[in-house]
Amino acid sequence: MSVYLTGLFLSLTVTLHLVLSILIYRQRIYSFLVPLFIYLNVLLALVETATLFLFQPSATTSAVAFMKIRLVLETFIPPVLVLLVQEYSLGSLFPRVTFKHASLFVASLALALLAIRGEIFHTTYSMNGIVYPEYTRLFWIFLVYFYSVLIYVGFTFYRNYRKSRRSYEIQSLRVIVRYLFPIAVVAISVLHLLPLMHLLHPFVFLAYPVIGGIMLYVSFRFQFFEYDETSRRFIHFFIVSAFLVTFFSLVYRIGYPTMFLGAIGIFLFSYMMSDRVVDWLRSFFFREGESEEMSVEEELTNFLGEVGRLLDEKELAQFLGNFSSKVLKCTKVAVVFSRFDIRPYELMYNVGFEGGALEELMASSRSRIMEILEYDHKIINKFDYPPGDPLFQEMEKYRLYMVLPLVAQNNLTGFIFLGGDRKQVRFFSHDLRFARLFSVQAANAIQNVRAIQKAMQSEKMAELGTMASQLAHDFQSFITLVKLDVPQEGRLRNHAVYMEKLVQDLLHYTRPQELRYSAVNINQLIDMTLDMLDIPPNISVERHYSSDLPLINVDTNQMRRVFLNLLENSIRAMRKKGGRLKITTRPLRPLSHYRRNPWIYIEILDEGEGIPEEFLEKIFEPFFTTHKHEGGNGMGLAMVKQIITRHRGFIDVASRVGKGTIFNIRLPYIS
Repeated sequence: MSVYLTGLFLSLTVTLHLVLSILIYRQRIYSFLVPLFIYLNVLLALVETATLFLFQPSATTSAVAFMKIRLVLETFIPPVLVLLVQEYSLGSLFPRVTFKHASLFVASLALALLAIRGEIFHTTYSMNGIVYPEYTRLFWIFLVYFYSVLIYVGFTFYRNYRKSRRSYEIQSLRVIVRYLFPIAVVAISVLHLLPLMHLLHPFVFLAYPVIGGIMLYVSFRFQFFEYDETSRRFIHFFIVSAFLVTFFSLVYRIGYPTMFLGAIGIFLFSYMMSDRVVDWLRSFFFREGESEEMSVEEELTNFLGEVGRLLDEKELAQFLGNFSSKVLKCTKVAVVFSRFDIRPYELMYNVGFEGGALEELMASSRSRIMEILEYDHKIINKFDYPPGDPLFQEMEKYRLYMVLPLVAQNNLTGFIFLGGDRKQVRFFSHDLRFARLFSVQAANAIQNVRAIQKAMQSEKMAELGTMASQLAHDFQSFITLVKLDVPQEGRLRNHAVYMEKLVQDLLHYTRPQELRYSAVNINQLIDMTLDMLDIPPNISVERHYSSDLPLINVDTNQMRRVFLNLLENSIRAMRKKGGRLKITTRPLRPLSHYRRNPWIYIEILDEGEGIPEEFLEKIFEPFFTTHKHEGGNGMGLAMVKQIITRHRGFIDVASRVGKGTIFNIRLPYIS
């Protein structure tokens, strides 16, 4: 009976290895680890098949041949184990051959030749219906070789466990180090040491089903295959086959009259139970919360529940990055938002990537990644491409696994880079389905936040406009009376003039006039503004104009106001010690082939007293001024920025105290 049960379990284990090999092969994962793992499964299946042929009542010539085959196959397991635990480049199809690998292969080949010649065992004997070898002293060489490799593999797993920083890998490696590896060592010891000590029993070979269970666990745990419809059919086939093999084996002992009805019943029962068996296996192999336990719908429900509370773009970018990297299990993530500027993409959030490398990627005119994002708006999954593909190589260069475009109403609002340094990665169908739905929801979230910010700004301006109107109404009569009744140079009159200008500027700021565009040459507009200014003799003006600037559509009066305000500020900063006022204009080449709109760049540089660093972030805010004693009301630069923004342009400032200030203006040329 013990021989029968052992043979039954060995047969099922062989079937398990073959089913696992088929399931893993059909995933088409571009990594050397996958064919290597398949090879190990097939190798074990052959070893177990050769072992089955030893289940005969007496030692025969064929039993000796199968014993040699079993030993030869086992000698090539150590090199496979060493290759499995080494590090690989992402998606590499071939390992880096080293002296260690060559030495292991030569050692395995030498031991295989000794086994073929019969040097490792010299005879066989039968006991309890199974043929066992009578080992020679050379078998100890085989054992030392095998256990040396096992110690190396165990140390490698432990080292990876100690240096891992990713929670999912830590959990998986912890299980291997603490449980699976010791169990595997015990199983191998049972297979080889007990027969060597003549502690013989058919149940010794039940160590093979234990090893098969470990292979099944590793396949589930490290997601070598996905449990989709095809996988479900294969697993159903295996479970139904296991039930049927068990039934017919028992029927052979019970008798044939009940075979037909029993076969039908056991088939239906096994088919109904197969899903439950798989669910039990998944719950056994994964603790609660460790596997892909949440459905796509549950993940997106959580996302929508959280993202609705965010009102700031930076907070939104951080949330998108954390959420996507958590669900898709990536250690590196960067979130980029699109904007209308000479640099059309802004890196809003980055963890793990080298920022300069991503900036280089986004600015590259030859990037296949950016071309697909900008023109096709589709998800780029690195592992959809063979390693020789240029896109795969570009993704490899930047350590990217996947890029998610964030598209709303056919507009690219941004994208998310996901990557890391893992040596084997696989995104399954539920991952890709989540990525597709998540990218749409994330794009909508970006638009919602921008719409909310725009509405809040409009509300703020409306409230400010109401206040300005009230101020104008309350003070206008008083201001008029003061200007009529007080002397021309009176202090009270000066205050009245200041208040009148403040109210008027505030009204213009909160209720800006409609833009009236006309085509102008920006160089001529700057020269016209300079002619309106009284420039002290200790200030020299340098004009560095580009002669090939196109005519640009702007509101001439309002843009002249921009230049007038900026130039007056520069002159005031240099009035005491003098210096150089340098004005530069030039066209700017767009940094995106997808967004080919050209820009005009205007730089106003002065060598004045400079602006303290703590004031740089505030100078465009309404009412902020450092020249109140000179009549400044803090509305000049605020209106400058508003006018440029309404022209869809941008203005930046850089300054050093005692060295000077530079204002940079970028205006889009839109025909």
